Amino acid sequence: MDQYPLLEKMIEEAKSDLPLGVVYPLSAPALETVFELIKKQLCTPILIGPKDLILELAAKEKLSLNGIEIINTPNDPIVAAKKAVEMVKEGKLAVLMKGSLHTEDLMGPIVQRDGLRTDRRTSHLFLFELKHYPKLLGISDCVVNIAPNASQKIQILKSSLEALNKLGVANAKVAIIAATEVVNPAMQATTDAKEIVDIHAVNPIHPSTMIGGPFGFDNAISIHAAKTKGIDSKVAGDPDLLLVPDLQVGNILYKSLVYMAGAECAGTILGAQVPIILTSRSDSVFSRVASTAMAILLAKQP
Repeated sequence: MDQYPLLEKMIEEAKSDLPLGVVYPLSAPALETVFELIKKQLCTPILIGPKDLILELAAKEKLSLNGIEIINTPNDPIVAAKKAVEMVKEGKLAVLMKGSLHTEDLMGPIVQRDGLRTDRRTSHLFLFELKHYPKLLGISDCVVNIAPNASQKIQILKSSLEALNKLGVANAKVAIIAATEVVNPAMQATTDAKEIVDIHAVNPIHPSTMIGGPFGFDNAISIHAAKTKGIDSKVAGDPDLLLVPDLQVGNILYKSLVYMAGAECAGTILGAQVPIILTSRSDSVFSRVASTAMAILLAKQP
């Protein structure tokens, strides 16, 4: 039996021949991921970087790159990233994946005015599969936005909800989380939550979406905790998406779920012209594959 059946199902559904650009894949994990993507038939990987060094690494790792297209660039990660941006604009790539370059070296050319920006703020959506939660749990934004204000959080929500909708999650329930469910003027996360909930009530952020908050993490995720505190909400205990107050909370939460709760996850950058997969050296191969599946499914429905 699959350990992560919901993510496995997503991987199975994502099979495609869409072109995916792997930017500057000069590490063993980056090349190993490419072979997993081919094995799972998720996409057609195209490697972008210094060809001689990529072939040298492949030979060292005893990996054959026969039949895999390599776009040769100078040995400069930023030049490789700029080449990837150019290829997206030419319609040659449907998805981008970070290889072994620094995140800022990849994202810099993407978010420049002549890069892959859209009118939407760039953000990130994780989907977690947890043993004791009956469905995939979305969390935004644990990766990109350091300290978003209420209007920026609304943009993050829009992107996340649109993505969830494309992934088959209609009528999503959103819990905006903070350290407490009580609105406290001294705690920005709680006042932002109230502002967003009030705005959504008048002018829905996304159709058929229920947004509640502020919630503490406990009463967002547990109906028992919510009832104990006298919270009557259809979101409590059943959210599809958690909106975190800032990057620090999101980062610590997602690493806690992975390292303490045995969760696996898929994650994608949203808000650019194509989905972008930001891999980390500590990611499991399964997580890299699941993230690719998520990005491919989103790319299929632009």
